[in-house]
Amino acid sequence: MGRRCDDLRPSSRWGALMHGLLKPVALTTGAVCALLVPSPAPAGSAAVPRPVRAAMDSWSEGGNTPITRLHTPPTGTSIASPARNTLYACRGGTLTRPDRPWIDAHGVIDVRKRPFVSGTLRWHGRLRVTTTSTKRHFKGNGLPDHPTGHFPVQKGTPAYKYYAEIPAHGYPNAAAIPIKPWDLDVTVPRRPSVAATPTCIDQLTTGMALAGGTFHLEVATDAQDRPVDPNAALPLDRCWGHPYDTQYHYHGPSQTCFGKASRGPAHARDRHSPLVGYAIDGFGIYGPRGEDGKIVRNKDLDVCHGHTHAIMWDGHKVVMYHYHLNGEYPYSIGCFRGKPVTVPGSRHGWGHR
Repeated sequence: MGRRCDDLRPSSRWGALMHGLLKPVALTTGAVCALLVPSPAPAGSAAVPRPVRAAMDSWSEGGNTPITRLHTPPTGTSIASPARNTLYACRGGTLTRPDRPWIDAHGVIDVRKRPFVSGTLRWHGRLRVTTTSTKRHFKGNGLPDHPTGHFPVQKGTPAYKYYAEIPAHGYPNAAAIPIKPWDLDVTVPRRPSVAATPTCIDQLTTGMALAGGTFHLEVATDAQDRPVDPNAALPLDRCWGHPYDTQYHYHGPSQTCFGKASRGPAHARDRHSPLVGYAIDGFGIYGPRGEDGKIVRNKDLDVCHGHTHAIMWDGHKVVMYHYHLNGEYPYSIGCFRGKPVTVPGSRHGWGHR
C-alpha cells in the first residue's frame, strides 16, 4: 500500500506544501497528490455559471501544429538551482520520472498515447488587461476563451482512473473537481528589468495567459512525496489544462489553443511566435518559434527558459528578454529573470493556506 497523503508532513520540503490540504485516503504507489486538491466551496458562495457547450471545429485554433512529443527529465534531476532542462524551485528537491505507459525509457512522452481529458465545454471567460506608465494589471474570472475538456472528469473515459486515484478535500476524488470562475487580480511591472541573478519559484502561479487561464509551476508530488513532472504524470485536456482548487490552468506547451488570445497564428513557420501571456515578473511569454521561425530548443534558451532579442512589445519593436513555451522540460518558466510579484492565494501553501 502506498503512503497516505496526510503522511506528507511539513518537516518534508515538498510535504510542507500539502500538509492539511489532502484528504487522508490511502493511495496506490505512483498516485499524484499535488496540483489537483481543491478547497470546498465556501458557504453562501454565488452560483457558478454553467459552461457553454459547443461543437469544436478544431483544438488547433490559429492554425497551430499539434505537439506529439515531450521530453521529461530522468529520476534524480535537481530542481534546487537554476539550470537548463529543469527548473529552480525554492523548496528544492529532485524529480522522479513517473511510471506511465506513454513515457519511454529515454524520457520521451508520446502525447498520442497519453489520454486526454475528453469533452468540449466553452466558457464565458473574461480578462481585462490595462496599463499605466509603469504597471500592467490583469483582472478577470480565470476562465479561458477556448473550449476545455469536461471537468469533472467523466467515469468511463480513459483519463478518469488517473484522476480518481487522487484524494481531494471536499470531493470524492480529484476526478470530481469542476472548473469555476475566480477573482484573478494581478499587477506586474510594465517595463521589467533583468535581475543580476535568477529568482526561484515559490508559488504555483507563474504567469497569466491572454487566453484567460494561468500558467502553473511544472511540478507535482506523488504519494511518496517525490516531485514529478505533471505533464508526465497526468492526462490534461487538449489545451494542456485542468483545474486546481477549481481554477483552470495550463501545463506544458499550451500555446495550441492560444491563437485567438495571441491575435495571430502561433505557429507561423516563417516568423517569431506571438505573445501568449505574461510571467508574474512582467516579462512576456511567447510560443515555441524563435526570431528565425524555427522551434526553440532548450539549448537556445537560458536557465529560466528565455532569451533576449528584438520582439514586439506594446506595439513597438524592442530588444528585450522574454520566455518561450516548447516541448522540453520545464516547457515554460524555469525561474524568474525579473522580480516576481505575489499572486494572492498562491504563496505559502500554494493556494490552500
